[in-house]
Amino acid sequence: MDRKYLILSVIVAAVIVLAVAVAVSMLPHEPAANTVYIVYGSEKGDLSYTDSAYQGLAAAQEKFSLATREFIPSDYETLPAILNTTKGSERPGLIITVGFQYAGFTRQLAQQYPDIEFLAIDQSGTGSGNTRSSEITSYGDSYLAGVLAASASKTGRVGIIMGMQSDVLDAFLDGYTDGARAVNSSISVDPAYVHQYTTNGFSDPTVAGQVAEGMYRNGTDVIFACAGYSNTGVFDAANTTPGRYAIGTDSDQSPLGPQFVLASAVKRVDRVVYTGIADHLNGSFTGGNQVTGLNEGVTGIVYNPKFAFYNETVNAWKTQAQESEEKYLVSRTKPVQK
Repeated sequence: MDRKYLILSVIVAAVIVLAVAVAVSMLPHEPAANTVYIVYGSEKGDLSYTDSAYQGLAAAQEKFSLATREFIPSDYETLPAILNTTKGSERPGLIITVGFQYAGFTRQLAQQYPDIEFLAIDQSGTGSGNTRSSEITSYGDSYLAGVLAASASKTGRVGIIMGMQSDVLDAFLDGYTDGARAVNSSISVDPAYVHQYTTNGFSDPTVAGQVAEGMYRNGTDVIFACAGYSNTGVFDAANTTPGRYAIGTDSDQSPLGPQFVLASAVKRVDRVVYTGIADHLNGSFTGGNQVTGLNEGVTGIVYNPKFAFYNETVNAWKTQAQESEEKYLVSRTKPVQK
């Protein structure tokens, strides 16, 4: 081959390689299918909602080859900047946000990063093409907690302490009240919040304990604790007040009060997290809005062995709880202001 044509061929090849490299660099960053980010609603160690989400992640890590990165409320706002600079295998294919407080944040991220899939837990109505909104309604299991409280109460006065006021917590309150009054129409149900308008209510056991002490002094003998880590304050109050009991939430909290925690209304956040990761990895992940609860086995009652004798009494109300949950969910779709 003529030397002139050889040099020309090399130059042409080099130009082609350079053009391809530039074109590839201009393409959107391809997320790594096996990298998952998760944003918790509180720090791990709450013995409740967040720990259940982590258990789902841990189960997925055992089952699949998976790289993960975890965020908490104090650092989740760094996520957009991280996504803008992260490439290759460190870039997530799935981001999980856990908690109603992230609804706006998740929606914004999903719009900015359509190449990433999102699992939004307890963020009603945020579903889209790349976002699965997985709402776990706690109406049904809270209904059964109300049945249990009314069945166990000797004073005819029961209470519920919530971390804060929100649509998600409204399901706890409504279900618990309806269940208790199904058993005893004249029972008093006293609601209270640790911090009504801030998520700090899920991490303040001192204030929760003070609220519980006041309730117990006023004759409430069973409290449904729906406040994350703040539940431990309720349990401390029950422990120091004879004849007073509590019902836990999200995870089995009987070990935290084996003498006074009657049962726990569990919310299988772990199952939702695990299923979302598995679906993402096997290519079956879809967006949209999902609502699960008692009928799907995602919520339920787990009894303290010491008080397992209540199982038969409460289980007799399960069908009614399921039917009431269905009606409750239908009623939420109606454009009626509370």
